[in-house]
Amino acid sequence: MLGDGVELPAGYVELQLRFARRSAALGTHDFADAMTQLTNLHRRFGFGDPAKPTDERWTRYLDGLDAHRDLGGQVRWTVAFAASNRAVPPPSSAVARAGPFSVHVHGDVLRTHFLPKAADATSPLHASRLPLRRSELRVALEAAYRLCPGAQRVRGASWLYATKSYCALFSRTHIASATERTGVHRFQGSSAWGQFLDHRGGVKANLAARFVAAVDDYDGQAPWTLFPIPTLIVDSPIEFFALGADVGAANDADSETCT
Repeated sequence: MLGDGVELPAGYVELQLRFARRSAALGTHDFADAMTQLTNLHRRFGFGDPAKPTDERWTRYLDGLDAHRDLGGQVRWTVAFAASNRAVPPPSSAVARAGPFSVHVHGDVLRTHFLPKAADATSPLHASRLPLRRSELRVALEAAYRLCPGAQRVRGASWLYATKSYCALFSRTHIASATERTGVHRFQGSSAWGQFLDHRGGVKANLAARFVAAVDDYDGQAPWTLFPIPTLIVDSPIEFFALGADVGAANDADSETCT
């Protein structure tokens, strides 16, 4: 079974290519490594975790970049490759899902992720939708905790924790634990790159312009500072969420098994 092609905005692709090209020019990475470690394209193409052996189609994509050495040509190649690629994403490692939320288990930590699937005229974090989002978050966490009762903490990492609407989904205690993620030299997911897309899938021009200016001045140090909105990490003891009090709600979530 083949998957659908991926529609990527050219402006979004350009931001990532600019970062990779600048890093390669500075010598912090060779270009292929920069594309793998500094962009989220491996995942966006449906090839899974770039820390694992890469799909041979990723190699074909990189070869195509070499054949289009100018930025504009590389952007066009990337957009066309994404649209024509019909990779089936590997199975998710999430143990529970509800709405746009998924929960993954890392040791004794439940890690929350937020990824709306469809463009919509109304933001998934619009005030009118916050009650539903809170309910979905609760359902996903309850389902994960029921499967993994040894979990000790709940953690998240995203630029979204710098926004009022997303913070409103969590307790003040959880949000108060926020610290900026620094020392990072890999940007392979949406925890940083997601800030450049609006809920309709369009590029946020103001943030994009700030990022381009920062990349142009980049000296190879502290790459996490290039992103206009910092990625924040929140981490709290699981007791703060009072999980297990409403186990029946977990039946509304899609759940796997805890491994």
